[in-house]
Amino acid sequence: MATYAYIDVSQKQEFIYKHNKLRDNLTNSFIIKSVTEKIEGTDLSKIGVSLSGYLNEKYLAQSEFVYSGGGNSIVCFDTWDQGKSFVQGYSTEVLKAYPDLELYISLVDDTEVGGNGAEQEKKIRELLYEKTDQLKEKRRSRFRRWTYGVEKIDETGQAVMSNHKGQNNKLPKQYLQQRFKQRLSDTQIKITDELQDYKKGEEGKSYIGILVIDGNKMGEMARQISTFQQLDLFSKVVEDVYETAMVNALKSYEKLLCKDQEEAKLPSFYITPVLLAGDDLCLITEAEHAIEIAASILENIKNVSKQKGQLTPFLKEVSVDYLTACAGVAIIKYTYPFFEGVKAAENLCYRAKEMLYKVQDKDTPLNASFIDWEILQGQVSTDKAYEDYVIHRRDQEVFHIKPLCIDQEQAVTAAGVYSYKSFINLVQKIRQDKDISNSLLEDLKKNLYSGWEQYQLFFDMRQGSRKLAEIVGNIFRDNSINCAARVSKEGTVTSYTYILNDVLDVLPFINYQEVQNNVAEAGS
Repeated sequence: MATYAYIDVSQKQEFIYKHNKLRDNLTNSFIIKSVTEKIEGTDLSKIGVSLSGYLNEKYLAQSEFVYSGGGNSIVCFDTWDQGKSFVQGYSTEVLKAYPDLELYISLVDDTEVGGNGAEQEKKIRELLYEKTDQLKEKRRSRFRRWTYGVEKIDETGQAVMSNHKGQNNKLPKQYLQQRFKQRLSDTQIKITDELQDYKKGEEGKSYIGILVIDGNKMGEMARQISTFQQLDLFSKVVEDVYETAMVNALKSYEKLLCKDQEEAKLPSFYITPVLLAGDDLCLITEAEHAIEIAASILENIKNVSKQKGQLTPFLKEVSVDYLTACAGVAIIKYTYPFFEGVKAAENLCYRAKEMLYKVQDKDTPLNASFIDWEILQGQVSTDKAYEDYVIHRRDQEVFHIKPLCIDQEQAVTAAGVYSYKSFINLVQKIRQDKDISNSLLEDLKKNLYSGWEQYQLFFDMRQGSRKLAEIVGNIFRDNSINCAARVSKEGTVTSYTYILNDVLDVLPFINYQEVQNNVAEAGS
């Protein structure tokens, strides 16, 4: 009679990013991994409380990992009593070490479900998830306790995590970095856990880009899986795809930064991997690299997954040929509240994912990758305030063409979905044209929210503006493009989509050399 325990953590993002110190965020990310997943290739005695360490010490011969990955695990015990004892003992150890970590453990005895083999394993998994959801729902309805009144309190008013059993505070940094250092050893890419490293002198902009990437259709694929063995294989292959995609994107980007690879030394740039768990990825880069690297990672997820034969059965279950994902990029000053930046990037990723369900156009398949971004100058966006004002005044005006589709060859579809490659091409053409001055672009910004008549007058009167409109029309090849805006009518309502607004925002944060090379590959 076997008993299965499902170990999971709630409020993960709040726990990981509750401090503004990057090193603390990396530590918190590693804590969740060590508490909920199987850890291999590491001295467990230096970690402190860990799921692998606890099982090895207490239940070495009576337990077995049947699944582990993506921030949770399923462990099989020989008897119900062993499973119940594990829940009591392990949850106590975690509570002592990390009082503000919301750990959930559900138990299912194999006699609770019918069937056998793959059918039984799928039912066990579904019941474990159901019981965990019930536990989470019970806790949500209660007052959330921060401490039990006996712990040290930090500057946030929450309990200080203990340095349990000689935990090595450097280990989280080492564990995360060692996954990438070896694979990036032939590059000049520097991995850092100090936001100060992103500061570019007293006069520098000192912006960073926070990239959040999340896979599409992962839940659908996981629900089709029956056995624990298949689920474990799927989780490991997906995480390998994402890690490989990130490494490939960084290497490709570094090469594109160099104008003459044979004579010049490849320039170095900083990255900070914050999270890689299954299909969830969070990465920090310098701001001028962030959008292009995020897009490249999405493209590599598609390409690498095509080469993984182990994924083929899982992909067929949801009628797709490769994995896709969506990305959100928040560009902030390095002094900006880090947690707010991460939340903004997550919201942008979610907004990008919404496009999958909003778009039902035959030219844009449901299995597609989208990217969205935002430049946050402060916690209250002045630009957004202007937009809200205009939207209430003129509900037919649209000021953004984002999110953009990564794997769309057509510049713009009938459903109004814009191609990322065409957008990048537009950025390049504007930068190259000598007739388009910085002052022209700055003045255009001032006229974007003045209404269609004023905007149209600007293009009629200002020198160089017609060239700008011509470039937009040539790239998007759409008869409805007028004055660098897409004008469409439905009945008596006229809609104006201003294409250049997103271009103007992102110009300082797209690396010129990278754009040049990408455009050469994609064509105009």
